[in-house]
Amino acid sequence: MNELLPLLKTFRFSDWWFLPLLCLIPLWIWLRGRFAPVAAVQFSSGKLLKAASRPTRFNRNQMLLGFRYAALVLLLLALARPQVEKGAADDDAKGINIMLVLDFSSTMNTKDFTIEGKKVSRADALKKVIAEFMRARPQDKLGVVKFDAEAYLVSPLTLDHDWLIHQLDQEKNGHGTAPGSGMLIAAEHLLPATNQTKVIIIVTDAEQVNHGADPLEVGKTLVPFGIKVHVIQIVGFKDMSSSRDQWNPNPLPKVAEMTGGQRFQVADFNGLRSVYQQIDRLEKATFKEDKQKSYRELMAWCSVPSVFLLLLEMVLRQTVWRRLP
Repeated sequence: MNELLPLLKTFRFSDWWFLPLLCLIPLWIWLRGRFAPVAAVQFSSGKLLKAASRPTRFNRNQMLLGFRYAALVLLLLALARPQVEKGAADDDAKGINIMLVLDFSSTMNTKDFTIEGKKVSRADALKKVIAEFMRARPQDKLGVVKFDAEAYLVSPLTLDHDWLIHQLDQEKNGHGTAPGSGMLIAAEHLLPATNQTKVIIIVTDAEQVNHGADPLEVGKTLVPFGIKVHVIQIVGFKDMSSSRDQWNPNPLPKVAEMTGGQRFQVADFNGLRSVYQQIDRLEKATFKEDKQKSYRELMAWCSVPSVFLLLLEMVLRQTVWRRLP
């Protein structure tokens, strides 16, 4: 019974304009009772036989007419096409596509983040926040690129976020920073997703880029493809109040600006979590998913019994319940 309730909530008649015809059936029954057909054989009266007759338990003629009326009701219901929702058809995209480009340089091992009273490294805090971010976006395809002196693909775009979180936990820190190369790898995996929202989120604690492709040149190539870049820079508390001019040696904020993304600074775990929540709201606001529902036809559940009742009425009328004219 519990399994039927969700189906009943989605029940509908696709061609509902046949349903008003059901109102004609009671009218037909009333008119037939008032204007019955003339008897084929005329006789004077049957009152003399009434005393000798026995009352019948049911009227065969009414039973046959009941079959006919029920068949007609079912036929009209079948023409109205009853349906229940079968599910949502797959669209070209069920969510947006996000590539995370993450800094795994040696400075990300700095233990200046606090989680539940325990000091942890920036990298460990980042992994925890990213896991929360992924679980909050089950419909989005997510991928990860790590970079230090070089950039590597950890995972292409996938909906298997649990597997992706497990892979991310295995990553170790290296030396150097090459976010531009990481952006190139991320863009390579985003480009095939045509007519869909494409986002790169870069997280780094580096103040300067010392390896790999120039992020500004990479950013310029991303603009025509509509790839948005959000930049999150991890800094110390003493640098939080400083002017954004200190970002000048780092070209990543300019990349975010030219691609229509946002740039953030964080100094602790709660700040990092808050930034990811902001990005979560920003990107969800830009995505609109249209689902096309598909339905299971129930016409056969009405049409087959209708045909069966009509055949039963015809067979009984011509055989065991046949009456003389």
